[in-house]
Amino acid sequence: MNRKLIPALVLSAVLAAAGCSGEDQKKTDDASTGVDVDLVYLNHPPVQPVLKDIDQVLADYKGKVSVSRYDADTPEGKEFTDEHDLTGHVAIAVLIDGKVSFKGFPAGEAPIKSAEGDWEIEDLDAALRQRTKG
Repeated sequence: MNRKLIPALVLSAVLAAAGCSGEDQKKTDDASTGVDVDLVYLNHPPVQPVLKDIDQVLADYKGKVSVSRYDADTPEGKEFTDEHDLTGHVAIAVLIDGKVSFKGFPAGEAPIKSAEGDWEIEDLDAALRQRTKG
């Protein structure tokens, strides 16, 4: 067999086995620690500024957490919210290792009181620090 063909075949087999199809676009970071963070959100104002704050926290844990994002207005997002019993108008939900850890806007950031959760951005940071032991 051609010497260039064998490495190409091996590489193809490895990529196929690893699932390098590009279909799983929701995954935005890969973690070695096994801490999974799922973000469910409505991708429009007034949620977007809060997502930026969440992203700033997540940036500190790059390589320590695996982040998946679900726009609740998409079929994939709707399926995810149904699977996790996130009913009603969920503006933002943060799940850590499959459990809803934070839901609604952070305290003081909701446009209306009924959309406000009982958490702050610092709580997310503290929860991730504890889970990643960092």
